[in-house]
Amino acid sequence: NQLMRPLDQLRSEIPHWEKTKDLVDECLDLALNLSQSGHPGGSRSKLHALLTLMLSGAMRWDIRHPEKRFADRFVLIAWHTNPVFYATLAVLNEAMRLRHGRTGDDRFAHPLCREFTLLPADLLTLRQNGGLPGHAEMEGRTLFFKANTGPTGHGAPIAAGEALALKHAGAGEVRVFAMEGEGGHTAGAHHETKNSAWGLGLGNFIYLLDWNDCGIDDHRISSVVHGTPQPWLESYGWRTGGTEEGSEFGPLLDAFQGVLASRDETVPGCVWFKTRKGRGYLKYDNKSHGAPHKYNDDNFWKLRDAFAEKYGANFTGKGTEAPADREGRLAQSRQNLDAVMGVLAADEPLVDFLSDRLVELAEDVPETIP
Repeated sequence: NQLMRPLDQLRSEIPHWEKTKDLVDECLDLALNLSQSGHPGGSRSKLHALLTLMLSGAMRWDIRHPEKRFADRFVLIAWHTNPVFYATLAVLNEAMRLRHGRTGDDRFAHPLCREFTLLPADLLTLRQNGGLPGHAEMEGRTLFFKANTGPTGHGAPIAAGEALALKHAGAGEVRVFAMEGEGGHTAGAHHETKNSAWGLGLGNFIYLLDWNDCGIDDHRISSVVHGTPQPWLESYGWRTGGTEEGSEFGPLLDAFQGVLASRDETVPGCVWFKTRKGRGYLKYDNKSHGAPHKYNDDNFWKLRDAFAEKYGANFTGKGTEAPADREGRLAQSRQNLDAVMGVLAADEPLVDFLSDRLVELAEDVPETIP
């Protein structure tokens, strides 16, 4: 079984990961600025762990073929943070599109056609009728998700059921990853899922737990829930590890390596990572829960200014009256999204790194299992 890439190799790639993170942050912010609806806080806090999962080799997956039988599965229990998944898939798919356009190499093509490929333009449809949905849905351009999720905690037993079905079918080496936050983790379904997963020996079942200690209310989760993620999972018999530096790629790589370097056959696992809700968004903790910046407000432009200074992007609309209607806002958002994608297109080494890694990972997915 293919495991994570060597840590020395992965650490040397962190500069590429950092720029990818910056691009995803921009895409996320632009989508939420236009929609004026969605969840920036938990989306921002999960991004480092998401890219670590997607690019390290911990998850065996094919961005071109989300329907592959023996690719690892992903269930977003924390359904409300789906905007960061949309933004990430948009950046990664755009890198593949750029590489295919430049080389004509069909390894970088999107064989399932536009209907099943999430590209940057789709971000402008967030929470619009017929566009990208507000909850995680396993359909069309979002087949990366392997369950429809919504109510708190209900994705956990679904994910465990998928892991059980795979193991029962003789495909126990296929992992099921399920991402949640510590607030959602308080649901009773998690207690039942953790007990059942250990009792059933679901070594192919992995929790990814974002520990930012904030929900929608002013009080901290830790003021009403005792303990920390390590005993929350370890006391159920799970192999558990994590990092207090969940918004740094280096410590995350160590945590992932500690839990996921081997495909354990009998004991479920959890990687937890301590973060700050709203990381880098200038709106933090519970205030960032379900509340983007007001359209084109000062903090929105402060974030764009920081990106422009770092990468030379040229954004449209600062210092002018914001468009009053959806059509005007859509046009402006499209221009600004194009500016972000221009930064990606101008960096051929990054495009090559991302597209090569995604094809590498895709080729790790077996066609058959003995």
